[in-house]
Amino acid sequence: MRILYLCLGLVSLLFCAACGNSSSGVPGFIPKGNFSKASLNGQYVYQIEGFDFTANLNGVAYREAGVFTADGNGNITSATDDFSEGNTFLTTSSTGSYNISNDGTGSLSFNNARGTIHLAVTLVSSSKVYLVEGDQALNGGGLAERQDLTAIASAPSGTFVFREHDLNSTQSVASIGAFTVAGGIVSNGNEDVNRGGTFSSLTFTGSFNGPDSSTGRGTGTFTDSSPATSSFVYYIVDANNVRFMAETVGVDGLGRAELQSGTPGLSGSYAFGSKGDTGFLSGVNMAGRFNASGGNITMGVRDSVQDGNVASNVSFTGTYTQAASGRALVSLTTVANQNLVVWMVSPTRGLFLVNDPNTVQDGSLDLQQVSSFSNSTMNGQFGFVMDGFDAGGAKDRVGTLQWDGSGGLILNEFTNAAGVINVPVILSGHYAVSGNGRTGASIGSLSNNLIFYLVSGNDAYIVQADSGVALNGTISKQH
Repeated sequence: MRILYLCLGLVSLLFCAACGNSSSGVPGFIPKGNFSKASLNGQYVYQIEGFDFTANLNGVAYREAGVFTADGNGNITSATDDFSEGNTFLTTSSTGSYNISNDGTGSLSFNNARGTIHLAVTLVSSSKVYLVEGDQALNGGGLAERQDLTAIASAPSGTFVFREHDLNSTQSVASIGAFTVAGGIVSNGNEDVNRGGTFSSLTFTGSFNGPDSSTGRGTGTFTDSSPATSSFVYYIVDANNVRFMAETVGVDGLGRAELQSGTPGLSGSYAFGSKGDTGFLSGVNMAGRFNASGGNITMGVRDSVQDGNVASNVSFTGTYTQAASGRALVSLTTVANQNLVVWMVSPTRGLFLVNDPNTVQDGSLDLQQVSSFSNSTMNGQFGFVMDGFDAGGAKDRVGTLQWDGSGGLILNEFTNAAGVINVPVILSGHYAVSGNGRTGASIGSLSNNLIFYLVSGNDAYIVQADSGVALNGTISKQH
């Protein structure tokens, strides 16, 4: 696999977390919120995916996940961190510290055997935290979720829909499917796999060893019908959500599983977002929306950037077939990325992968909760996270977006640009919401082509539709 070559000019830096009380050149900018150190209180599961440029300028993919405990007073009292890069898998324990400003932006650090890990964070709520790596020559982004301590005493139980994206020395692999687990034993496992552009459908069995009673961290294995066995670490968020990290030597990967509920059919209006690899890591980013009803896909539109080439506001239709298991096969009229395999978690949410020989791509879709959108739909302050690449190299950003309900937008962002940390930057812009939820935004000195696909007035998928850029992410309204 070719990895995107980056010409980096790394310089010494001072880690500085994004914060709401930074000076601003935007008239009338006021950081909003009632967040503080007390807002980050409890035990959190986190996942980070990124690139390490310390060994060579080509960059090496790394994955990181774990569990940390925040005391509400600025202290990380304990943290278990799993780190995977190439053939290395390390588990370390640590303590640390954090700081949170009134608008939910701030910093978090772990001090472990690998050194000090710095993260810039933005709280959506006390239960959901966006984060990016804030260390020299390391770029990564991710999410932390507050753990339900009543759910971590035993292994997960029920039927789960899952999605995972792995990298090994030769190719990328995306997998999606469903399995049932009871008493730690996995049955009825079915998965669809895109392995370096080659699609297959497999069955599998497996096991979940009991989790650690204090962290909800456990281990397990899956054995598929190819046959191949993979090892993983899992982290229980709550009874409905489990997060995964590949533990197999030479495989770097993260995944998620969500408890299936209701009648898992594809029906309604959905917004979606996805990312994946082509010849380049993170070489494709996509977001869009469509209507699904009675086997037909209508009113579809999407924006994507693949290997630096933009496809903007592309209309599509299509067809789909639905199984009782929640698995739907979708065929679209677009030239690229036209075949999707969707596994529905519930009638309102699904996970999917793209069956395309030129990409290894996966994502999620959510039922749109507004029948017709307008500028007034977006009103208030949102947390956001984006990661990927731009012309200067790896790029990660986290912070807040203020929407005024009438087309005005203010961004307060922390960025890690190819390992160089930038202090918070306040930028203004404007936006326009279409009735179907597609929203175009322009923010000075950042992009004229930020595209949001709204799930509701609270959540959206983002893709930066600029040539030569591979950046996407999500936003959520703070509360």
